[in-house]
Amino acid sequence: MSRKKKPKVTLRKISAAEEPAAVAAANDTLRDRRAEAARLKAQGAEVNVDKRTGEILGAWRQDVFTILRGRKGKPTAEHPKGKPALSQRAYEAFRAHETDMLIAAGASGGERRPDFIRATAEGAPGQNITQEAIDAATRVKKTLQHLCPSDARLLMILMTGEKALAKNWRATVEAETGETADEGQTARIRALGENLIHARGVASAKPKEAANDTAPLEPHQQKVTWFRGSDFGRGL
Repeated sequence: MSRKKKPKVTLRKISAAEEPAAVAAANDTLRDRRAEAARLKAQGAEVNVDKRTGEILGAWRQDVFTILRGRKGKPTAEHPKGKPALSQRAYEAFRAHETDMLIAAGASGGERRPDFIRATAEGAPGQNITQEAIDAATRVKKTLQHLCPSDARLLMILMTGEKALAKNWRATVEAETGETADEGQTARIRALGENLIHARGVASAKPKEAANDTAPLEPHQQKVTWFRGSDFGRGL
């Protein structure tokens, strides 16, 4: 059996004339990436950077929901690593409500054109209203209706602007609820999350069709339709 020859790989060495330019371009790219990472961090964002290339792999701004989801209590038999200050289901409910608000506002809509129906009197000349946006707006409205007034107000303000960010959420909760202690503020967000799970469940539930509990009619109770043929009555 003949052995296949491996393909020959030729490496091109960078010439002395090319090397300074390549190094300078790489340094400029690295400098720009570091500057962008510093800018994002100055805005309060958590930045994930490739240590070798300086490339930004991801950036996000921590808010009260991510903070409390990562915070653990004292270890117990049921929770060896400590019970999270905010359950995963509550965290997902906050995120789902936030997504519905963005969709309802047209964040996922298509291009805006004047020939589309306008949703508001503000913004671009026209905007595309999708069924997805209508459904999301309906869920948001029903969710708020199934929360108590204080929960609905707190949820609405936390979803506004930067009120829920790491540097702002305590002041937001204090202004809305009067809670000043760390545990009291945490408990308020936790309770809101659990209530939101229930409210979204009710808001997302499909309407049930009315059950037909009427008992079927007996043969002697059913209406009889008489059909008369063309020869009906002949010979009488």
